[in-house]
Amino acid sequence: MISAVTLAMRIVSFFHYRFDSDEPQHLHVAWGWTAGLLQYRDVFDNHAPLFHMATAPLLRLLGERADILLWMRAPMVLLWLIVVACTYAVARRLYDVRIAIWSVVLLNVLPPFFLKSIEFRTDNLWNAFWMLAIAALLLRRRSMGTFFLAGLLLGCAFSVSLKTMLLLFTLVSAAAITWFMRRRGRGAGVRAGLLAAFALGFAIVPALIAGYFIARGAWPDLVYGAFRFNGLVAGHRPPLVVWVPRLCYIPMMYVVFRKAWQYRARTTDARYFFAVATGIFFATLFSFWILISPRDFLPFLPFLTIFFVAAVARGKHFLPAVIVLAVASLVGVGYYAEWLSNGTREFITMENQLLNVSRPGELVMDYKGELIYRRRPHYFILEFITRNAIARGLIADTVPEDLVRTRCHIAQADGTQWPVRARVFMNANFIDLGRLRVSGQWLQADGRFTIAIPGDYVILDKNGEASGALDGTPYRGSRALERGVHRFAGGKERMACVWAPAYSRGFSPFHLRDLDF
Repeated sequence: MISAVTLAMRIVSFFHYRFDSDEPQHLHVAWGWTAGLLQYRDVFDNHAPLFHMATAPLLRLLGERADILLWMRAPMVLLWLIVVACTYAVARRLYDVRIAIWSVVLLNVLPPFFLKSIEFRTDNLWNAFWMLAIAALLLRRRSMGTFFLAGLLLGCAFSVSLKTMLLLFTLVSAAAITWFMRRRGRGAGVRAGLLAAFALGFAIVPALIAGYFIARGAWPDLVYGAFRFNGLVAGHRPPLVVWVPRLCYIPMMYVVFRKAWQYRARTTDARYFFAVATGIFFATLFSFWILISPRDFLPFLPFLTIFFVAAVARGKHFLPAVIVLAVASLVGVGYYAEWLSNGTREFITMENQLLNVSRPGELVMDYKGELIYRRRPHYFILEFITRNAIARGLIADTVPEDLVRTRCHIAQADGTQWPVRARVFMNANFIDLGRLRVSGQWLQADGRFTIAIPGDYVILDKNGEASGALDGTPYRGSRALERGVHRFAGGKERMACVWAPAYSRGFSPFHLRDLDF
């Protein structure tokens, strides 16, 4: 019953769960590959590139469509199935079929896993590679081939997300503690050949990617986007907020060591290793991660569920405890998914408007790639790290200059994510058409208006193009206007100056296109 309800909720959520802002960001980077642009150099990104490189062919095949994110969520179903299958296999290897089944059931109702595994995001491919690597190490005989395969899979994970370094640290630390507590003196150390095979496998995919970017002269861009830019995140927090969790790492690791000592002879090597690894992972994550989000928990949620189920399975109230947790988790899913109401329509509407108001090759200004199929005039995406870096003077807010320089006439609607200078400039020099806006202004009472971005413009009233004189000459339709103050004489209705291509494509500030069409 729980599984049936969970599956039904997952199907509805696939189509209704609102798009996270990271989803179009990732898709815009993938689109860059289809458009012949080079990640980091031509399209800003602060993630490792393998996810975007891998999904670009499917995006190219599907073409430009407003509901593209629903289609691009489809591969996430396959990645979800891989994680679920690996969780079952690992749980069965560590315990038995009963534990494995209930571990899978509980994993799928946990809100972070349920919701994040639906979204089009790097974390799902990252988690799938991680779980495949664990399954390879745990389910196959220990050999150079097994260690090479595990290393190769983790190298792929590293090429998807640099957070793999935390996973490697966790594995190495757990292996060291396991050896010290349980295997020391019994001649069970890992042979150097196995470690060499693992290291070789791990290096292959990152080396190929590095070589690709080096060959194209974009290695400095990759280093800045994937490494140096992310380092800016530490600067927005007060030193006390950063260092208190780090100081707590010592007592947290003391607890891990103490539990490891207490249970050193009570279970199997594999259970012991992964229990220690789980403790190390969460202690390190909470101590050293500056920005913690639910997606960061994904790699060890399977192990949390496995050990929880195994622990309560020994008690008399196993089934009630599992059912209560599952129901509570599904309620949490419903709450965070807004009770499965359709939250995708606004985004699809915006993409519809983009595809109708713009043409390939025209630039658009958005926060972080939401207007997927067009290049942005400003290099940096305007997410949390960038906005804080701009506020601290580490990155310049050049959005107004970039809009003028590139003659970008289309932008996303107003919102709090815009930097101050950018927001003031666009509110003054762009005019709403619905979910998007284009360059232009409402005319003042005396007919004056200002053009900030040169281009072709039309003068409109509620009935269409107005009649009168523009800058002292008869107005007969679209006219090229340069930067500066202009004046229109004629008519007493409210009028607007609007970027001419938008009007010719069916848009007007008097008739907002705020619904799907």
